Amino acid sequence: MTVMKRNRGDSKTDLLKAIDEFTPLLADQKEQEAVEALNVAAGVLKDSEPGSEHEQTAVATIIDAFEGEEHELIAYCHKRENAGGEWTIAEQLYNASSRVLSLARRMKK
Repeated sequence: MTVMKRNRGDSKTDLLKAIDEFTPLLADQKEQEAVEALNVAAGVLKDSEPGSEHEQTAVATIIDAFEGEEHELIAYCHKRENAGGEWTIAEQLYNASSRVLSLARRMKK
């Protein structure tokens, strides 16, 4: 089996897309400050050179939104059991938040 390593550009593109998918879900949860913080970080990330200090600062801001005390978005990364079998908002939040955090951690040096 061949393992293809991802390059930073692909991870950056995927992270920006994941943030775009996650922020509307957060807005529906009345997490405006977190949405703004993620959007600012995404803007810096979008305009930064791969591997630059600005890129790393943006990635650190994204991770801090999850792990820091200000926004505590890590709460959305906890899977909830769904007995009904339907796709719920909690599952959408879990998937979207986990993807953003995973990609941000991957980009962290």
